[in-house]
Amino acid sequence: MRWILAALVSLLIGTAVAVAAPCGGVTGVYSGSAKSSDSTAIEITLNLLCDSGEYRAQFFTSAGDFVGMNAAFTDAHFTAKFDTGAALGTVDLLLKGPELAGEFDLAGDKGTIELVRKGAALAADAMTPRIDLTQAQWHQDLRAFAVELPSHHANAFFSLSRNEFDAEVAKLDASLDTMNNDERLIGMEQIVNSIGDGHTGIMYPGPHKSLPIEITRFGDDFRITAAGDGLTRFLGARIVAIGKTPIEKAYQRALTITPRGELGGLREGRALFVLAHGRTLHGLDITPGADQAAFDLEDTAGKVTTTVFHSVPEGVTLSRGAQTQMLSEQQPDKPFWCESLARNRAVYCAWHSYQDLHANAQKMFALIDSARPRKLIIDMRDNGGGDNTVGYAELVKPIETRADLNARGRLYVLIGPLTFSAAMNNAAQFQDETAAILAGQTIGERPNSYQEPRQFRLPNSHLVVRASTLWYAFRKKGPNVVAPDREIIPTWDDVKSGRDPVMDWVLASS
Repeated sequence: MRWILAALVSLLIGTAVAVAAPCGGVTGVYSGSAKSSDSTAIEITLNLLCDSGEYRAQFFTSAGDFVGMNAAFTDAHFTAKFDTGAALGTVDLLLKGPELAGEFDLAGDKGTIELVRKGAALAADAMTPRIDLTQAQWHQDLRAFAVELPSHHANAFFSLSRNEFDAEVAKLDASLDTMNNDERLIGMEQIVNSIGDGHTGIMYPGPHKSLPIEITRFGDDFRITAAGDGLTRFLGARIVAIGKTPIEKAYQRALTITPRGELGGLREGRALFVLAHGRTLHGLDITPGADQAAFDLEDTAGKVTTTVFHSVPEGVTLSRGAQTQMLSEQQPDKPFWCESLARNRAVYCAWHSYQDLHANAQKMFALIDSARPRKLIIDMRDNGGGDNTVGYAELVKPIETRADLNARGRLYVLIGPLTFSAAMNNAAQFQDETAAILAGQTIGERPNSYQEPRQFRLPNSHLVVRASTLWYAFRKKGPNVVAPDREIIPTWDDVKSGRDPVMDWVLASS
């Protein structure tokens, strides 16, 4: 199961328990694998090091790197607790010579781990991704990338041919020596995205920064639709150019680092994200540096002025400036929340993530039983995914069994271009297996596609590359797309006024 595999590796840089001796002689780098109860295996490298007489553990795996708690080594047993975000678990490994082997237990589901010592412990920051490499190191990483990506992907050449892939690698290799580091990183990202699926990609190294703006496309216009403190005067401004590059040309360059095989909505959403990040603008040769970008902006009177936006830490709060805030934008940090709309005899639930979904689903059903609404509205427009099996078990199937919810005109699911991964899977199941009416915009990811990414690291940069490992088919018949039953595309006037036309339509429907 997906969440079980993620749990196995949630021990990155764990808080250690002090020991009487300075960690003894058990530190080192251990490599091997973990196997879940359904026999699915993942690769694991454990860096067990000593820091001021205390153990620290770093697990680098094909399923991800996670934070562990209470790492300890007692009576030849290495133990730790972990939290996947979906469930809590423990790991207990016995040291026998150069081997560490034992079990993990995640909410009662058990599996095995087998590791072998490969050498001395690494420094705590040794595997931190970076791009300040020599030319020789970049060439070495590109060669490793060209070998490992096809070997880890379930079918790397389902969209482009092997010859096309090799040609892209050779072209980048010939250009590396004249590029800056951001261009080299983006060059690899362009090749990754030529594979075609939305789960295959490169995780950018920190620190993560972005420009304090959000860009949205309305037809041929690109506008600033959210901005940071002190910048709200630019809301609604039409973007003419970034640096010396006309906005349409900049957008086309941004599309080169979006998955070629997915639908336009996903590619557009990711491209607009790219255009608001200094590193990607620099790597695409749109701006001369990564820390700032000059935008030519046209105001409502048609006057064009140049404004320089400076990069800020990612996650800075942006404002849309509207006097009223859409319901969907309230409580954005909560994974799942619901509100009874008594006036409309509806219950609205914003489903942002799969964290604590069991408990949150139970709260939703309790609210429904109390409020007895005529409509249940589940908003998945900003859901980036998690574990589709959990979403199916906690929401799709229980709703399917309830006559008060599973009826035409009683159940609405809101979707958008960036409804992704498990969220896309569950939206397709709502459409196929319940009476849900899907409203909004076509999901950008194809329901029948390669998913379930696993990762590997490049040897010098330690950049994390993710490759899809399984084929999923969530659309059994018809076009390979999850399209709404009612398509509603917000306009600039909607955004400017703080209006949500999708919710308006649902609430007005009889």
